[in-house]
Amino acid sequence: MLKKIAAAAVHLLFFAGVIAIGAYWSVRIFTPAPTSAPPPLPPPPLRDPDPTAAARMFGKVEIAQAVVAANVQALGVFAAGKDSSAVLVVDGKPPRVFLMGQEVVPGTRLASIDSELIILDTPTGKQEVRLPPPPAVAVSGGSLTQNFTRQGNTLTAPSVPGGPNIPSRPVPQPQPQPAPQPPPSVPQNPPGSPPQVR
Repeated sequence: MLKKIAAAAVHLLFFAGVIAIGAYWSVRIFTPAPTSAPPPLPPPPLRDPDPTAAARMFGKVEIAQAVVAANVQALGVFAAGKDSSAVLVVDGKPPRVFLMGQEVVPGTRLASIDSELIILDTPTGKQEVRLPPPPAVAVSGGSLTQNFTRQGNTLTAPSVPGGPNIPSRPVPQPQPQPAPQPPPSVPQNPPGSPPQVR
C-alpha cells in the first residue's frame, strides 16, 4: 500500500508541474505585448505671479472700478411698460436704441423709462437723464414754426444742413375745368324735303 500512495503522490506532483507549465505558457502567449508609454507633457512655461491674485490669496480685497458713462443724452423714448426703449447717445457716439434692462455701458443698465425721464442703474446709484423739451408748435391758426412752408394741403419740412439734398416736388394745383359746350346744332329737315343750302 505504501507503494500505491508513493505512486499517487508522484503522479500528483507531475500533474501539478504540467499545470504550472501550461499556465506559464498560456500567460506568455495570450498577453499582448506592452506598448510604449506616451512621452511626458512638457512643463508649463514659468511666468511671474499675478500680484492681484496673490493679494487676494492673502486677504486683500480691492473694489473693482466700474466703467461709468461720462455723458449720456436721451434723444427719445418709447414708453410701453416692460417693452419700453430709449434712444441714447453715449459719450458722443452715434445714437443707439436700448431696451429696458439692457446694459448701456458695462455696469450701467437702463432701469426705468418714462415719457420725460430715463433712470440708469449705475454702481454708484441711480442716475436720471431728462429728455430735451419738445419744440414749441403753433396749434391755433397762428404762423407756423420758421422754415416750414405750406403749399396747398402739403406742409414741407425745413432742410437740415448736411442732410440729403432732395429736390421738392411741385404740388399739382387743381386746374379749373372749362364749362362743357353744347355740340353744334344741325338743322334737321323733315323727311322727304330737299336739303337747304346756305
